[in-house]
Amino acid sequence: MRRGFKTQAEKISQSLREKLNLSVRDKIDPKSFLESLGFFVWTPAEVPGIGPDHLAQLTIHDRDSWSGVTIREEGATAIIINSTHPPTRQANTLMHEWAHIELRHKPNRVDRSEAGLLLLSDYPPDFEEEADWLAGAVLMPRDGLVHFRGRGMSNDDIAGQYGVSLELATWRLRMTGVERQMQARGQYYK
Repeated sequence: MRRGFKTQAEKISQSLREKLNLSVRDKIDPKSFLESLGFFVWTPAEVPGIGPDHLAQLTIHDRDSWSGVTIREEGATAIIINSTHPPTRQANTLMHEWAHIELRHKPNRVDRSEAGLLLLSDYPPDFEEEADWLAGAVLMPRDGLVHFRGRGMSNDDIAGQYGVSLELATWRLRMTGVERQMQARGQYYK
C-alpha cells in the first residue's frame, strides 16, 4: 500500500461522513449511499434481461466464487451484489466496489459481456488492498472503533453497531492498531 494511504482513507471517510451528516459512530447504509450517487445496486435477479441459466449460475452453482461486480456502460454504473451472502458481507462488498471507483483504479483487464457491457475485473493486488482499506475506513472509522472499544464493546457488538461482519470488525480493530492501543491502556475485549 502506498505511503500515507491509510491516513488518506480515514480523511476520505471523515469527509464523506460529514457530507452525509454521520458521526464516526453511525452506521452507513452502503446501498442507499451508492444509490444517492446515481449508481444502480442490483442483485443478480434484478439485472435487466438476465436469463434463468445465468441467474442459477450466479446464485446457486457458483455463489461462493464472487461477491460483487461493477458494470459501467454509457455513463451509468451498476454494482451487482451477491444476494446469497449475508447483508454484513454485502455492506463491505458494496463499499469495496465503490472504493475502486472513488480511487479511480484502472483494472488490469477489461472484459465485455456478450451484450457488449463493460465488465471491470482483475485489479492489481495493491489496488485491492487500497479498496479493502478504504471500504473498511468508511464502514468503521478508526475514531469510532476507539470510542466503542474504549466503552468496553466486544468485537461482535462493534460489528453489530456498524452492520458489518465479525471478521471485518476484528480485522479493522487489529489492523488500525486499536487493539494494541486498548491493550496499552489495560482495556482489552474480544
